Amino acid sequence: MLIATHDGTFHADETTACAILTYLYPNSSVIRSRDLQELEQADIILDVSGINDAKHFDHHSKDFTAARPNGIAYATAGLMWDKFGRQFLEHIAAQYQLDVSAQIIESAQRRIDKEMMELIDLNDNGQLTSYLTAKCQPRTAGETAIFNELNEFYQHDPNIPYIVAMQNLPAAGPAEQQKAFLSTVKMLRSILISTAVNALTTETGIAKVLTLYDGGPLLIMHEKLPWSAAVLDNLEHFKACSLAIYPDRKRGWRVQSLPVSAGERFKNRVTAPENWRGLDFAALDAACGLNGTIFVHKSGFTGGALEFDTTVQMAKLWLEQGVWDPRFAPQQA
Repeated sequence: MLIATHDGTFHADETTACAILTYLYPNSSVIRSRDLQELEQADIILDVSGINDAKHFDHHSKDFTAARPNGIAYATAGLMWDKFGRQFLEHIAAQYQLDVSAQIIESAQRRIDKEMMELIDLNDNGQLTSYLTAKCQPRTAGETAIFNELNEFYQHDPNIPYIVAMQNLPAAGPAEQQKAFLSTVKMLRSILISTAVNALTTETGIAKVLTLYDGGPLLIMHEKLPWSAAVLDNLEHFKACSLAIYPDRKRGWRVQSLPVSAGERFKNRVTAPENWRGLDFAALDAACGLNGTIFVHKSGFTGGALEFDTTVQMAKLWLEQGVWDPRFAPQQA
C-alpha cells in the first residue's frame, strides 16, 4: 500500500493514522507532498487534498462534518481508527494469541478511541477548549479564571499531540523532516501495539470482574484483574461495593478501597482505621488484633496480609472501623 499525506510540519493525527496503516500493511510506504498529481499515485490519501471519499480522508474540507455522538469531531487519527480499528485489534489478538470475543474487540476499540484518539482529534481540530467549556460550563468570573488556569496547565501535559509536535525539527530540510516523520510513525506504531494489547487484556479482565462481583461490600478476586477499570466504567453496578481483595504481585493478598469516582479516583470510599495507617507486621497485628498482616499504607488506601482468610478478616474490620466518605457510608438502622 502507498500512503500519502501532507509534507511540512507533521502532527499527531496523520502520524497516528500512518501508524495504524503501516501496522496493518507492513510493506507499505508513505509519501508526503501537497502536489495533487503526486498524491493521487497513492492508494489512500490522509489529511490533505480537500476531498472525502473511499480514498481521500481530509477533515479540513468545508463539507466535512463527521463527529462522534459526544460531539468530538473526527480528525485523521479518529477517522482511521473508526475505519480500521477493529481490523487492527483482530491482527493484534492473532499476533499475541489472545482469545477474545467480538464484543471484547468492540469494547477495546471504544476504549482506545476514548482514551487516545479523542484527545488527538480534539487537539488537532482546535476543539479542546470549546469542548471542555461546554462540559464544565464555568459561569462566574472566578470559575472562568480557574478553568483557564487548568486548561493552560493541561495543555503542557506531555500527551501524544505534544510529544509528536516536539519531534518536528526546527529549520530542518525536507530529508531530515521526512526522517523525523518516519521515526515518529514508528514510535507511535509501537505505542499503539502496546495500547491495543493492554485494551484487549483490560476488557477481558473487566468482563471477568463483572461476573465475579456478588453485589456486596467486598469485591473478591483470586487473580490479578483490572478491577479499578471495571469499577470506574460501571459505577452504578459497584455502588454498594467498598473494598477489593486480590492477590499481591509479590506475596500475600491486598485489600484496597474502591475509588469514589473517575474524577476523584484518589479519594477512598472507606479509608483504613487511623490507628492502622503506616504500620506493618507485628505493630499492625497488635493494632488490628490479627496475625500475619503485612502493612497498611500511611494514607490508608490499601494494605494486606499473608493469607487470604486473614485479608478477608482485615477487610471486615476495615469496614467496621474505617473512615467513610459520607456518600458511601452504610445507612444506620
